[in-house]
Amino acid sequence: MAADNPFEITYAGQAVGGTSDAYQLHGPYVLRKSYDNLTLVFEVVVVGSSFSDLQSKSDTLETAFRKRLAAGETLVIDLDGSSWTYTHGTTLLGARAEINKTGNPETDAGFARSYLVTIEAELPADGGSDGGLRDIEAIVQYAPTRQRTVTVRGTYTATTAGNAWARYAAAADAEVLDYLTFIDNAATWEWRDEDYSLDRNRDGSNDPFPHQLTFTRQYVEVLFEQSEGVLNDTQITDHRVTFTDLSQHPGDSRESIRRLRRVSASYDCGIDIDQTTDLQSVYRNKVREHLKATFRSQFSPQVFAVEENRVSYDETSKRLSVTAQFLYQTEDADTVVEVSQSVAFREARSLDYTPIHDESELAFEVDVGWAQIERVWNRTAIVIGNESPKLRIAENPKAGPAGAFSDRIGGQIGPDSRRPREIKRSGWNVTNSTSQVTDQWLGDPSLGDQIKIAVLTETVVERLHQRAGASSSATLQRAGGV
Repeated sequence: MAADNPFEITYAGQAVGGTSDAYQLHGPYVLRKSYDNLTLVFEVVVVGSSFSDLQSKSDTLETAFRKRLAAGETLVIDLDGSSWTYTHGTTLLGARAEINKTGNPETDAGFARSYLVTIEAELPADGGSDGGLRDIEAIVQYAPTRQRTVTVRGTYTATTAGNAWARYAAAADAEVLDYLTFIDNAATWEWRDEDYSLDRNRDGSNDPFPHQLTFTRQYVEVLFEQSEGVLNDTQITDHRVTFTDLSQHPGDSRESIRRLRRVSASYDCGIDIDQTTDLQSVYRNKVREHLKATFRSQFSPQVFAVEENRVSYDETSKRLSVTAQFLYQTEDADTVVEVSQSVAFREARSLDYTPIHDESELAFEVDVGWAQIERVWNRTAIVIGNESPKLRIAENPKAGPAGAFSDRIGGQIGPDSRRPREIKRSGWNVTNSTSQVTDQWLGDPSLGDQIKIAVLTETVVERLHQRAGASSSATLQRAGGV
């Protein structure tokens, strides 16, 4: 019979050493502990009463020391009544044992054989404190624009306060915030991506009870407002705002005339489903007005309208995309935005044909009658605001200065309309004038901003004549004819 050993090791209910005759500890045990790991190594000599008994006891030992601990099971190291107890799931995590036949000739004799047992396990963070954070690191990356992306990764373990996932959920937000504040307490950070992994451990009810959780989070520095006046909106994430100037200059008929300009704007973002799942409300209440306000801030228009608006709702991934086209006039431009003008000569004459009796039935004498030369002016002009048609023949004392519109665009159709409508005895006289104004409103009225424009179209006909006895070529030269 072996002498009692003051040392006894128990793993999941299987004891070796102590008063056991069948399982005797041979030599001292080795214990190695680090911040996150425990390793226990000891040698066991199995003693049987026969070879069959030796085989049975060996099988029992091999089975006991090749398994993982279940929830609540313990590893106990007893020193003559004083013990160290490690409980799986609280003070010992992920424990597993390994057993090896030593082949020691000094102990493998008769009905005895020796085994080397190794038990490895992880230790809770901070010796089992409620924090549960074992490791953490923060990686700061700079884009070429110097915008920063911070990746935080770390490990939480189960403690006496709960499993690893519970510790992560309770403490990770504050822990990560400490690092972000340390990196730059004036920056605004948006939480973009997150992933974590859970191990296979379960509790006594066979529900998942992870002993270790490894996580990675990514935060991006927010440089531009996500909604009006809000740099980091809780409902909006991963936003992109882009403006493209589409101004065209195809060739106006008047120098220094500035056309209405166009800007294409796009807004794309994800919607945080922990905050809301109503994409339309986010667009109506936040994105729409924010896009308009940003356009006004960027381009300082004197007037503008939303000419085109497209909204896409991706319900499968909860993303929102907006494309809008703004029509506007720059703040330093005139109210006249477009002018097109042309002039043409229209000629006609009469010939008197006198039939002559001759062998040919087409015989006529021809005498020159009267010629008619007309100058036709056509113009289309677009003005922001109000405009009225122009009188060029009849007087209208109630109307404003008839030439004001022509003054603004630097051109004149026909005779100076500010002078009395006298009839010239030689030269050009206005014989017909059509002046029409069409009011239009540009832009989507539901978006609240429209541009009112007046489209003025004019056709003025002048007729050239000369006094009797005057030279026709001289008259044409004085009148600017061809």
